[in-house]
Amino acid sequence: MPSVTSRPLPALALAVCLAAAACSASSGAEVVGTRSTPRETTGRVSPAGASPATTSKSGGGTTSPSTAQRVQPGSPEGLACSIPHEWLLRTWRGWRPDRSAEIQILPKEYSFVGSGLPHVGPWPYAQDVPMFWYGPGHIQAQGAVDRPVTLAGIAPTQAELLHFDAFHAPDGMPMDEAIASGQQPPKLIVVVVWDAGGMDVLNRWKGAWPYLRSLVPQGTWYSHATVGSSPTSTAQMHATIGTGAFPDHHGIVAHRLRIAGEITTPWAEGPQWLIDPTLADLYDRAMGNQPIVGELATVSIHLGLLGHGSMWGGGDEDLAVIREVANAETLGEETFQWNLSPILEEYFHFPSYLNDVPGFEQDVQTVDAADGRIDGKWRSNSIDQLLQGFDTPARIPYQTRVLEEMIRREGFGKDDVPDLLFVNYKEIDYISHVWSMDSPEMRDAVAAQDTALKELVEFLNQQVGEGNWVLALTADHGSMIPPRVSGGIQISPTPIVSGINQTFDHDADSTPIVELVQPTQIFVNTAELRQNRHTLTDVSRWIMGLTESDVAAPGVSVDPAHANDTVFQAAFPSSIMSTLPCLPEARR
Repeated sequence: MPSVTSRPLPALALAVCLAAAACSASSGAEVVGTRSTPRETTGRVSPAGASPATTSKSGGGTTSPSTAQRVQPGSPEGLACSIPHEWLLRTWRGWRPDRSAEIQILPKEYSFVGSGLPHVGPWPYAQDVPMFWYGPGHIQAQGAVDRPVTLAGIAPTQAELLHFDAFHAPDGMPMDEAIASGQQPPKLIVVVVWDAGGMDVLNRWKGAWPYLRSLVPQGTWYSHATVGSSPTSTAQMHATIGTGAFPDHHGIVAHRLRIAGEITTPWAEGPQWLIDPTLADLYDRAMGNQPIVGELATVSIHLGLLGHGSMWGGGDEDLAVIREVANAETLGEETFQWNLSPILEEYFHFPSYLNDVPGFEQDVQTVDAADGRIDGKWRSNSIDQLLQGFDTPARIPYQTRVLEEMIRREGFGKDDVPDLLFVNYKEIDYISHVWSMDSPEMRDAVAAQDTALKELVEFLNQQVGEGNWVLALTADHGSMIPPRVSGGIQISPTPIVSGINQTFDHDADSTPIVELVQPTQIFVNTAELRQNRHTLTDVSRWIMGLTESDVAAPGVSVDPAHANDTVFQAAFPSSIMSTLPCLPEARR
């Protein structure tokens, strides 16, 4: 496919661009156009050379009998190889030895570590996402396609739509089936993320998205789309969409990661922890920064869609809009106005006029009146206590109008230089943590997103022109099924931390062994562990013995019939994944 020719590119800039793209890939990276053994394959097949695979009882993937014979049952390697291969592959893609935690923990499916119904893990409910491409004249009108794809395929698909050959995704493959034969670059590509709007949510509320459903035959819908890596937190999945790389390449491995020995958050210092360039970084620079490139989101961890802005050599200050409390203790805490934190202002441009977009009060009144009463409540929930209405579905039509104003004022899609726009809608995610995916509040949010999608499509047709734009719609992960429905249990991290320290830390100093427990991993001070003459394997084996009564939070009653049931399916040192006989992908 020919390179972009809409604007000339100086030879030196092109050389730098190509070198930067090449450096972002590992020696085993896939190159756009290459189809042999991509890292993006879902892992639904058995490892090479294995006996016919056996399906796991949970239905999440396959394990290999021959592999099981090569590892000692009950050993860390045996536990790792006993979980479905696809789950293990996702876990490996999400881990880097220099940034990730030292121990991997996998609760039994539907149980979870922590609070707030986390959506973190390799399981289908967290992994299965919608993947829909729409754009008459650019996208095939064919409905459902069965080929498995992951979020890493979005950036290379955009590159092919742009005819931009200088982008080489480290992991993702373009979704060629979606691209219409003979299409020319659209004036605008819009990537929309329904945060936490996974297929578990859409399948639970099948009647709440009739407009999206009506569009499916007019575009391309991938029926087997997954996130592709674990843990499935927002920051790393947005970076995967932006870069075409999994976290083991792009470096944003979780909402907590280790940098120079210290545990920090992925955007605490702006975009510098994002190792790989995004498609937007490379395309914008290759085109002499003439494309309009921007993102409308909520918090900084969404900006992996967009990239580095002016931090990337030769880049400019792309448009970025969020609503984040600067230096907040809680990751992703929102404020009442659109903004950029001071550190982000160094690399991105914030269009302050967006705070003047009217109508939010009317949006809140509409939500209030939905039950036939004006009483300051959305269903039974106080609107004032929900960020004065912004944590209700009122935010969705308001954000859509803000998006439209941004498109109008900045001139997205107005000339022959293709532009890139990224959008994160966060309401579904908020509801998944507070009320759960099974709540009537979730139905309201999905319905509001569907209505907003119709408004956006009509606006783009009017503003940019029918046949001049492409929209990709997906989610960064699914949502947790509530325990009352799934039968899972909440695992408190407090007894895990105290138990490990009490069992293994006896040197009488003030340094604990456990630094942080996350939903699928544990950060360990390995020096302190060695000083106490214990190993990560010792700790992993101890974790495997924990029961429901051991991990119950204070004040939580445990069913006596299940008090002695163990709660983890696997726990093992992260470093063993690179040499597991059941994970040949780690050595390619």
